[in-house]
Amino acid sequence: GFIVSSIFLFNFIVAQDACDMPDNTIHLNDGAVWYNVDTDIGGFQWTIDGATATSATGGDAAAAGFTTQAVGTTVLGFSFTGSSVPAGCGTLTNLALSGEPTGLSGIVFSDPLGQPFEVVYYEGGDDGGEDGGGDITEACDLPTNNILLDGGAVWYNVDTDIGGFQWTIDG
Repeated sequence: GFIVSSIFLFNFIVAQDACDMPDNTIHLNDGAVWYNVDTDIGGFQWTIDGATATSATGGDAAAAGFTTQAVGTTVLGFSFTGSSVPAGCGTLTNLALSGEPTGLSGIVFSDPLGQPFEVVYYEGGDDGGEDGGGDITEACDLPTNNILLDGGAVWYNVDTDIGGFQWTIDG
Protein backbone atom coordinates (compact mmCIF):
# COMPACT_ATOMS: atom_id res chain seq x y z
CA GLY A 1 0.00 0.00 0.00
CA PHE A 2 0.85 3.64 -0.21
CA ILE A 3 1.91 5.37 3.01
CA VAL A 4 2.06 9.13 3.22
CA SER A 5 4.93 10.03 5.54
CA SER A 6 3.86 13.65 5.96
CA ILE A 7 0.90 15.71 4.96
CA PHE A 8 1.44 19.11 3.36
CA LEU A 9 -1.56 21.40 3.71
CA PHE A 10 -2.33 24.03 1.09
CA ASN A 11 -4.48 27.14 0.96
CA PHE A 12 -7.06 26.97 -1.79
CA ILE A 13 -7.21 29.94 -4.14
CA VAL A 14 -10.86 30.54 -3.15
CA ALA A 15 -11.21 31.01 0.59
CA GLN A 16 -14.43 29.67 2.07
CA ASP A 17 -13.85 31.56 5.32
CA ALA A 18 -11.12 33.53 7.07
CA CYS A 19 -9.39 30.44 8.43
CA ASP A 20 -8.78 29.23 4.85
CA MET A 21 -6.60 32.28 4.13
CA PRO A 22 -2.81 32.40 4.57
CA ASP A 23 -1.45 33.71 7.89
CA ASN A 24 -1.21 37.48 8.31
CA THR A 25 -3.75 38.37 5.65
CA ILE A 26 -7.04 40.24 5.52
CA HIS A 27 -9.75 40.12 2.86
CA LEU A 28 -12.90 42.12 2.15
CA ASN A 29 -15.89 39.84 1.52
CA ASP A 30 -19.21 41.63 0.95
CA GLY A 31 -18.40 44.23 3.60
CA ALA A 32 -17.00 41.73 6.12
CA VAL A 33 -13.27 42.17 6.76
CA TRP A 34 -11.88 38.68 7.27
CA TYR A 35 -8.55 38.24 9.06
CA ASN A 36 -6.11 35.42 9.77
CA VAL A 37 -3.18 36.53 11.92
CA ASP A 38 -0.60 34.85 14.15
CA THR A 39 -0.18 37.86 16.49
CA ASP A 40 -2.61 39.49 18.94
CA ILE A 41 -4.04 42.69 17.42
CA GLY A 42 -3.67 45.93 19.39
CA GLY A 43 -4.80 48.20 16.56
CA PHE A 44 -5.34 48.41 12.80
CA GLN A 45 -5.80 50.87 9.96
CA TRP A 46 -6.29 50.56 6.20
CA THR A 47 -7.63 52.33 3.12
CA ILE A 48 -10.61 51.00 1.16
CA ASP A 49 -9.90 51.00 -2.57
CA GLY A 50 -12.74 51.88 -4.94
CA ALA A 51 -15.42 52.62 -2.32
CA THR A 52 -16.17 54.59 0.82
CA ALA A 53 -17.44 53.41 4.19
CA THR A 54 -20.11 54.93 6.39
CA SER A 55 -19.58 52.65 9.39
CA ALA A 56 -17.61 49.75 10.83
CA THR A 57 -19.49 47.56 13.30
CA GLY A 58 -19.43 44.17 14.95
CA GLY A 59 -16.91 41.42 14.44
CA ASP A 60 -14.11 40.37 16.74
CA ALA A 61 -12.91 43.98 17.09
CA ALA A 62 -16.22 45.00 18.68
CA ALA A 63 -16.23 41.86 20.84
CA ALA A 64 -12.79 42.90 22.16
CA GLY A 65 -14.09 46.37 23.04
CA PHE A 66 -12.35 48.19 20.21
CA THR A 67 -13.41 51.59 18.96
CA THR A 68 -13.66 51.15 15.21
CA GLN A 69 -14.24 54.11 12.90
CA ALA A 70 -14.81 54.18 9.15
CA VAL A 71 -14.80 57.60 7.50
CA GLY A 72 -14.50 57.97 3.76
CA THR A 73 -11.88 55.47 2.63
CA THR A 74 -10.11 55.12 6.00
CA VAL A 75 -10.82 52.48 8.66
CA LEU A 76 -9.18 52.70 12.09
CA GLY A 77 -9.57 50.37 15.07
CA PHE A 78 -8.00 50.39 18.55
CA SER A 79 -8.84 50.01 22.23
CA PHE A 80 -8.91 52.80 24.83
CA THR A 81 -8.59 50.14 27.56
CA GLY A 82 -5.62 48.23 26.14
CA SER A 83 -7.62 45.15 25.12
CA SER A 84 -6.64 43.16 22.04
CA VAL A 85 -8.12 40.83 19.46
CA PRO A 86 -6.51 37.41 20.02
CA ALA A 87 -4.41 35.88 17.26
CA GLY A 88 -6.56 33.68 15.04
CA CYS A 89 -9.09 34.08 12.27
CA GLY A 90 -12.60 35.38 11.78
CA THR A 91 -14.44 38.57 10.93
CA LEU A 92 -12.57 41.59 12.28
CA THR A 93 -15.32 44.13 11.50
CA ASN A 94 -18.20 44.71 9.09
CA LEU A 95 -18.16 47.75 6.80
CA ALA A 96 -21.19 49.57 5.37
CA LEU A 97 -19.88 50.50 1.93
CA SER A 98 -20.87 52.87 -0.83
CA GLY A 99 -19.46 51.87 -4.21
CA GLU A 100 -17.72 48.74 -5.45
CA PRO A 101 -14.56 48.05 -3.42
CA THR A 102 -11.57 46.56 -5.22
CA GLY A 103 -9.52 45.76 -2.12
CA LEU A 104 -7.74 47.21 0.90
CA SER A 105 -4.37 49.00 0.88
CA GLY A 106 -2.14 50.97 3.23
CA ILE A 107 -2.63 48.18 5.77
CA VAL A 108 -1.13 48.79 9.22
CA PHE A 109 -1.49 46.37 12.14
CA SER A 110 0.14 46.58 15.57
CA ASP A 111 0.38 44.21 18.50
CA PRO A 112 -0.84 45.15 22.01
CA LEU A 113 2.52 46.84 22.73
CA GLY A 114 2.21 49.08 19.65
CA GLN A 115 4.80 47.14 17.62
CA PRO A 116 3.86 46.83 13.94
CA PHE A 117 3.49 43.45 12.27
CA GLU A 118 2.98 42.77 8.59
CA VAL A 119 -0.49 41.98 7.30
CA VAL A 120 -1.25 41.96 3.57
CA TYR A 121 -4.42 41.91 1.50
CA TYR A 122 -5.42 38.44 0.31
CA GLU A 123 -6.77 38.63 -3.22
CA GLY A 124 -7.53 34.93 -3.54
CA GLY A 125 -10.91 35.07 -1.83
CA ASP A 126 -14.20 34.81 -3.67
CA ASP A 127 -15.76 38.27 -3.58
CA GLY A 128 -18.33 37.45 -6.24
CA GLY A 129 -16.91 40.18 -8.48
CA GLU A 130 -14.42 40.49 -11.26
CA ASP A 131 -11.01 38.93 -10.83
CA GLY A 132 -8.86 41.68 -9.30
CA GLY A 133 -5.57 39.94 -10.07
CA GLY A 134 -3.92 38.66 -13.18
CA ASP A 135 -5.32 35.67 -15.03
CA ILE A 136 -4.12 32.30 -13.84
CA THR A 137 -3.06 30.44 -16.97
CA GLU A 138 -0.50 28.08 -15.41
CA ALA A 139 0.52 26.81 -11.98
CA CYS A 140 3.33 29.38 -11.62
CA ASP A 141 0.70 32.17 -11.71
CA LEU A 142 -0.68 30.95 -8.36
CA PRO A 143 0.44 32.63 -5.14
CA THR A 144 3.10 30.59 -3.32
CA ASN A 145 1.77 27.63 -1.30
CA ASN A 146 -1.59 27.46 -3.08
CA ILE A 147 -3.37 24.89 -5.20
CA LEU A 148 -6.14 25.25 -7.74
CA LEU A 149 -8.45 22.59 -9.16
CA ASP A 150 -8.83 23.36 -12.86
CA GLY A 151 -11.24 20.85 -14.33
CA GLY A 152 -9.56 17.55 -13.53
CA ALA A 153 -6.06 19.02 -13.17
CA VAL A 154 -4.59 20.04 -9.82
CA TRP A 155 -2.23 23.00 -10.19
CA TYR A 156 0.18 23.85 -7.38
CA ASN A 157 2.90 26.36 -6.57
CA VAL A 158 4.88 25.56 -3.41
CA ASP A 159 8.17 26.67 -1.91
CA THR A 160 9.04 23.40 -0.18
CA ASP A 161 9.28 19.72 -1.10
CA ILE A 162 6.01 17.80 -0.88
CA GLY A 163 6.14 14.66 1.27
CA GLY A 164 2.48 13.83 0.68
CA PHE A 165 -0.87 15.51 0.35
CA GLN A 166 -4.51 15.19 1.31
CA TRP A 167 -7.61 17.29 0.70
CA THR A 168 -11.38 17.09 0.49
CA ILE A 169 -13.21 18.14 -2.65
CA ASP A 170 -16.54 19.81 -1.88
CA GLY A 171 -19.31 20.00 -4.48
